[in-house]
Amino acid sequence: MAGQSASGQFGQQRKLGAAKQREFSIVDSYKLTYRNREDVTNLPPGVLIVGSQNVISNVSERIQIRQGYKLDGATSGTAAAVLGSFDWLTRGNGERHVRSGGLTSAGNDGKLQYRYVASDGIVTWRDLQTGLSNVSFNFTTFWRTDESLRVMLFVNGDGTIYEWNGATAEIASTTSNTITKTGTTTFLDAGFYSLTSGSAIIINGNKYSYSGGVNTTTLTGVSPNPTGEANGSVIHQAVIGTAIVSVPSLPASFAPNLIKVLNNQIFLGQTTSSVLWISKVNDYKDYSSSTPRQTGEGASLILDANLIGLDPQENFMYVTAGQDLWYNVSFQLQTSTVGVSYEQVNALPLKTGRRQAAFSQAALSHMKNNIIVVTQETTIDTFGRVETSLATPQQVNISDSIKLDIDSYDFTDCSIAYHRMYIYVAVPREGLVLMYSLTTKSWEAPQTLPISRFYVVNGELYGHSYSTFESYQLFTGYADRVYPGFDGFPIQAIWQFSYENYGSRFTFKKATKAYAEGYISSNTTLNMTITYELDGCKTVKTFQMAGDDTQFVCVSGAEGSLGKESLGKLKLGGDSVASINGLPPKFRWFPTFTNTDFFECSVGFSVLGVDQRMELIAFGLAASGSSEIPVRHYD
Repeated sequence: MAGQSASGQFGQQRKLGAAKQREFSIVDSYKLTYRNREDVTNLPPGVLIVGSQNVISNVSERIQIRQGYKLDGATSGTAAAVLGSFDWLTRGNGERHVRSGGLTSAGNDGKLQYRYVASDGIVTWRDLQTGLSNVSFNFTTFWRTDESLRVMLFVNGDGTIYEWNGATAEIASTTSNTITKTGTTTFLDAGFYSLTSGSAIIINGNKYSYSGGVNTTTLTGVSPNPTGEANGSVIHQAVIGTAIVSVPSLPASFAPNLIKVLNNQIFLGQTTSSVLWISKVNDYKDYSSSTPRQTGEGASLILDANLIGLDPQENFMYVTAGQDLWYNVSFQLQTSTVGVSYEQVNALPLKTGRRQAAFSQAALSHMKNNIIVVTQETTIDTFGRVETSLATPQQVNISDSIKLDIDSYDFTDCSIAYHRMYIYVAVPREGLVLMYSLTTKSWEAPQTLPISRFYVVNGELYGHSYSTFESYQLFTGYADRVYPGFDGFPIQAIWQFSYENYGSRFTFKKATKAYAEGYISSNTTLNMTITYELDGCKTVKTFQMAGDDTQFVCVSGAEGSLGKESLGKLKLGGDSVASINGLPPKFRWFPTFTNTDFFECSVGFSVLGVDQRMELIAFGLAASGSSEIPVRHYD
């Protein structure tokens, strides 16, 4: 208006903004993220409810499509799960990753493989053991003092303790009895055994012995003749197996399928037995002890139920057994009344409740100060010292807010892992991964990912498949199961929000306008639904907006790449530059529609496509009271 002061204009703008805000009931806070416990009509606005999937909150307090996954290695036509997985560091702190699986109905075609990265960056999973009838391995590491090597020990209940040192190399040349590796490091530097009894190397499935040259780049005394192996072929150290019957301090019938290490002592267990065996320090093949027992000797403990799982934390070995039991195994120096010193091994029972034991070894892991576990109740718990009780470890249920989901799932073959401020639970029978944010102390919506086990490569999260003998890098790109020559499958993302009654449970409301705000890529089609009354028993209205519709989308120049911000502590991909220019274009959408009187309604959004992206900032309805009297309201 001509002649109006700047302060007057500002005052008018404030009044207009306030009026518009009153017109729309805007939701722009999602602090509780996803819940499935309370009645969906009793939750605050902005809570994701059952039906939501493949969306995730980020550090900017928006809810976005989760990223997809791409193949790590080759595709596989074997429709069989990965049921064992382990990450470890060799003597030189080189990463090693192994997986076991691929067991089909044939019953004897399972494999144990290791991840190998060639000089050109190509990833393959190479056979370490084949022809397996049981692929449910458990693993740990052990420092071999005689070889100055960190080795991987593993068991699967077949009466053998297996050992692998993780050593690999490539052939530069061969003679009738020598093999020269590529590079300047020696075989010993690459982690190969010096001359350990029974050690051998494997090349293209063929086994060779050697008698010297480990301190050089050329092995000598190689037998049989290796000249048939092509230059560039991969060499790896062969697995060594120690039969339990050859370990005199263990029962010949003992068939361990549980193994962990604490202070370089091996803990062995069998899930059909209540006896826990502990090795001597630095010797996993000796479980004997003197009377009285001396420091560092072997030991055995008889628990009150069959073992389920083992996991070290602090200076204790946590042991879970039966349906209910937890123990802390500790070592204490004692002096007898006659002055004889000895070390006592104790299994201290911890306070716990019915069915609070771990579901399985794979359902047991650790993070920072706590054990994390899927229990047999079923709940998802942390187990450790809490601020109000530092002396005794306490079990805390963190899954109560999604209790209805948890109660409905089949947790067979499940696993649990921690990575970058998230707890991940794979529920492979359901085709889901559950994510708990330690930052917000809330659950994300379920993620439809076919994962059975997790592993970490160079700090990034990966997962092994439950449906095929494959492995994937997780949370990369915006399509599922991407590999060279295939753009991947579409991700179906659904944001379904709690029912709102706009301040009154028993009066009719009306609305003819909605609002949504966020970021969207131009190739994305966004669907919005309004579900009137629970389960849409009155009606469901659906609207669509194209990501290139300039009426609602502020398209200016080339779109940036979503993924330059971090998802909690989980990197989304792209450059580590926190910039608004790293987001797709901003949109403000005002769908209009004919009125339907309602008591409560739920607003939802969905996107389905390859490389489609949307982040939701805010949404709402221009809802107000209706003059209609709520009589025969469902006709």
